[in-house]
Amino acid sequence: MSLTLHVAAEKWRTHLTALVANSEAQVVPVIKGNGYGFGKKVLAQEAKNMNLAVVAVATIAEAQEVQSVFPGEILLLSPSAHSDSEKVIHTISPHSSIFSAKMPKKFVLELLSPIHRHGFLVSELGNALDKYSKSGKCEGIAIHLPIDQKSSASEWIDKNLRLIVEREIDTTEFNNSVWVSHISENDLINLKKNWPQINWKVRIGTDLWLGDRGALKVKAQLLDLHAIQSPTRVGYRQYRIGRGWLLVVSGGTSNGIGLEVATPKRDFISQAKTLTKSFLNSFGWNPSPFTWNGKKLEFAEAPHMHVSLLTLKGKAAPEIGSVIDVEVRFTATTFDQVVFD
Repeated sequence: MSLTLHVAAEKWRTHLTALVANSEAQVVPVIKGNGYGFGKKVLAQEAKNMNLAVVAVATIAEAQEVQSVFPGEILLLSPSAHSDSEKVIHTISPHSSIFSAKMPKKFVLELLSPIHRHGFLVSELGNALDKYSKSGKCEGIAIHLPIDQKSSASEWIDKNLRLIVEREIDTTEFNNSVWVSHISENDLINLKKNWPQINWKVRIGTDLWLGDRGALKVKAQLLDLHAIQSPTRVGYRQYRIGRGWLLVVSGGTSNGIGLEVATPKRDFISQAKTLTKSFLNSFGWNPSPFTWNGKKLEFAEAPHMHVSLLTLKGKAAPEIGSVIDVEVRFTATTFDQVVFD
């Protein structure tokens, strides 16, 4: 009984090497959370195999796990965590109080971006550099950009770098390095023209590990099958289902099946979709991420911890043991197995 991620190994690795080779910047793979579905150690090994110099993680626990596999440097993205490892490059923001007692040996200074999550204002960078450079080495300025950008990323970065230089902070003081997330190749090309002395380091997670979805297939297994001849109550909640088939399929809430990511519905189209879905749900429409023979299967009720109860209309049905295709959000899914084909 398992939910399995099948990876077309050669195709997937061809994508990885091509992205790294063709990038306008030094690629820094991001390895955090559930390891984008693969697992963090799997991705750390892939980064090692590609002879990359540095990877990025979010937490101390992730750094320790990745460090057991990856021999290079590790950028710690959280500004509220500290490690004694000489391999770790710390991220510092104005509220990094953890460093009040013990200064980091290597660090980047986070610049406040349009995300407004954390970071220094340009006016604060000079004092931060003076403070932390007394006992450590600044490895660069870090910039975390929005995914949905409402203006030019290159223009925003260019403007802020010029403001930094105007404050008599030379780029050598931050090791001629800028670490940036969510930036296009065209923006990088523009920035490299204006700032040829800068070593651009682009932190990439989704586009690297999940950039070729054609190389990734998620499969569940049909564990049991029941013919439903007349309206019947099923499941924990005893909801009534009509004639057809009841499928018991591997994959449940422990894998992340049926869990939704909270997103604000502020635009008209998103609100309309939400209202339409709620309207259809009230009439018993409960689509699942599972499909068989290209046909979308519906939930009979909310997924159980390790299995899901699904309904299928019609005369034809899969045999017990059959493979069922699944569409998932990889960053929110825990697979029982990852198989490299």
